[in-house]
Amino acid sequence: MILTEEIARELKRTYQRLDSQGDLPSRSQLAQYYETFRSRFGPEKLQSLDGLALLETMHDHSNRDSLVYWLEFKDDEELRAFFGSIAGGSALKFGIYKRRDTGAWMTGHPTNQREISSDEAAEIARKHRDQLLLGLDLLGKVPGNGRDLDYEILQKSMDKLAPDVSDMAWGHKYFHMLCPEKLDD
Repeated sequence: MILTEEIARELKRTYQRLDSQGDLPSRSQLAQYYETFRSRFGPEKLQSLDGLALLETMHDHSNRDSLVYWLEFKDDEELRAFFGSIAGGSALKFGIYKRRDTGAWMTGHPTNQREISSDEAAEIARKHRDQLLLGLDLLGKVPGNGRDLDYEILQKSMDKLAPDVSDMAWGHKYFHMLCPEKLDD
């Protein structure tokens, strides 16, 4: 699609309207949101966790301090919902979830779920964590002024090295929150 003068003017008018209404965060507000997210779920934090602590931090929806909660629902003074919604559908979009009524960890497909042990769930969380960290490493190698070819290579590498998170909305949002200068929301 070609950006015409008319489209450019309309985008500028929309931006000015949203900005004048206070509906757009300032650069400093955005920087604070990104830093808050990084301090809670950045690579250093995730690398420091393992086992049940990692599982609960990454995948427990009932915990408002978990990664999945922040990615799907968080919208308050700590982190506004400016970064794209991934709400809706099944909690299995994260690969696993903890049933609210029984506390059991579940995996599978929405029409064919199965219960797994906490140890199995922790292993899935470990795999997700490791793939997120690999994806961040790959993103770090993309030039700041990356071209289409750079991102095509990135996607192929992500699909190979981080297949469980690279093509998922939650994985994309995680990568954006840590590399907003390289990946849009």
